[in-house]
Amino acid sequence: MLIRKFQIPESIWKDKRIPKETKYIYSYIYSKGFDRIITDINIGEIQQTIKIKNKGLKKSLEILEQLKYLVYQEYGTGMYTITLN
Repeated sequence: MLIRKFQIPESIWKDKRIPKETKYIYSYIYSKGFDRIITDINIGEIQQTIKIKNKGLKKSLEILEQLKYLVYQEYGTGMYTITLN
């Protein structure tokens, strides 16, 4: 049996255009969506680990989408479908 470890791309940690909070959000999404293409998250899940509001999460997701790290779609208030690139 092959055991695989996920590794968050190091390029995101070195990218100075991305705020620190956004990097933490990306690492949470990446770890939750590891080995999957599409992930569903809601603001309540992230608020358990990072103190953030829906507006801040949306802004972080927009930054990550502009930099081509992911694609997101909000299907309800605070509920997102995310595709990792």
